[in-house]
Amino acid sequence: MVSFKNGVLKIQRGEESAARTIYEICFVVNAVTLFAFNDVRFIGTLTGFLMLFASMLLWIGRRAERVVIPYNTVWYALFTAYAAMSTMWSSYLNAEMAAYFLRMIIIIAMITSISIYVDKPEDLERIIKLYILSMVVVVLLEFSFVPFNEWSNGFLGSNLSGANSNEVAFMVFCAELMAFYEFYSKNKKWYILLVALFMIFIILASSRKAMFAAVAGPVLFVLLSTYKKNYFFNIISIITLSALVIFFIMTDENAYNAIGRRFASMLEFLIENRDHEVDNSLYMRSYYIELAERMFSESPLFGKGMGNFARIIHNEYMLDGVYSHNNFWQILSELGLFGFIFYYSFYFVTLVRLIKGTFINKSRISMLFLTFMLLLLMIESGCVTYNSKMPHIVLAIAYTATYVGDMDGRQYKYIENNRMEE
Repeated sequence: MVSFKNGVLKIQRGEESAARTIYEICFVVNAVTLFAFNDVRFIGTLTGFLMLFASMLLWIGRRAERVVIPYNTVWYALFTAYAAMSTMWSSYLNAEMAAYFLRMIIIIAMITSISIYVDKPEDLERIIKLYILSMVVVVLLEFSFVPFNEWSNGFLGSNLSGANSNEVAFMVFCAELMAFYEFYSKNKKWYILLVALFMIFIILASSRKAMFAAVAGPVLFVLLSTYKKNYFFNIISIITLSALVIFFIMTDENAYNAIGRRFASMLEFLIENRDHEVDNSLYMRSYYIELAERMFSESPLFGKGMGNFARIIHNEYMLDGVYSHNNFWQILSELGLFGFIFYYSFYFVTLVRLIKGTFINKSRISMLFLTFMLLLLMIESGCVTYNSKMPHIVLAIAYTATYVGDMDGRQYKYIENNRMEE
């Protein structure tokens, strides 16, 4: 397909399928190595750029006459430019800010490649399956790496990669929601096995945020699925099943040690008092959020500068590797109100389009990503995602779901076959 001769790179005509295969391999490799491994951390960065290169091969293979610059690429590029400009008024300038900037560049490469790949609805369905496959590989790798008798020790997901188990668990939650969509909305019964596999992994990962999303995601999807026969019976069934999962977590010794005790301490912290003796991690997270609020009040319009939250905390309180554990306050403290509005404008546009797709066009796939977006907004009250690779692959896939149905004015029988009708 690709040849290089006499200084000329050529793409053979009619080889779109080969280019597509190359891209799909790069996508899976990137998703599996997104956090890389302990001793080869550059792999995640390298595969991100390989995705972009492979998508360009695909675009050339299509012999398209127009230049492809996805709207979300433009948005990410402008946001990254604004974040880079914040160095002009930053409280501190340091080498860590370059790492933040590079991370945003990698994110741009990945999300651009996804928008180029998804050229029609069938591509969107295909990339969903590729993502599910990738997370199956991640889960199986982690299970095989950790001895069985250590599975219930908590924080499964961080052993092989060395990454934060919350981030890995969140990626797996996204796959769980996609697998549930295949099972419930498309009647592919065997996908329930993947839902169970992902749920078990999330329980053992000890991530409260991912666990909440893993339970709430299917419930919210069923609640939105008003087109389904036996609607109220389905609601009762999914709520009952969710209650059984929670009961299992709180009563099974292994599950309780992994995640149940963390939920119990969180409830005690929220209901009884906010003494750090109850749950020191929650106490510290509340304290970091208060510090972010204080920084925002000091510089409300432009913030303290990209990446400066951790630097300020280090200089003033001698704490290393600290972040606010709240995406809203992290952005407000670092990039101010302008940066906050800029960042969430993309969420707003995507949400509006997904709501239209769900309730006006009656698209089940729009409903899937509407569920994801609503849960993402809730989860971001407890984690920082704006400069992390964690959510942006799925966010890019969600964005393609907002336009792929009638791209270039074309109409697809596929859309008619996937409306919310039983």
